[in-house]
Amino acid sequence: MMVTYEAMNMLFQAFIAFATMATAIIALIVLLTNKKK
Repeated sequence: MMVTYEAMNMLFQAFIAFATMATAIIALIVLLTNKKK
């Protein structure tokens, strides 16, 4: 199975976008839980 550079680049960008979203959501949850205490 040959994977083109374009496909790898798209996959990498999608992974970075997902990781950024996940980090932002986790940070938001941490902030909200800290404020409740």
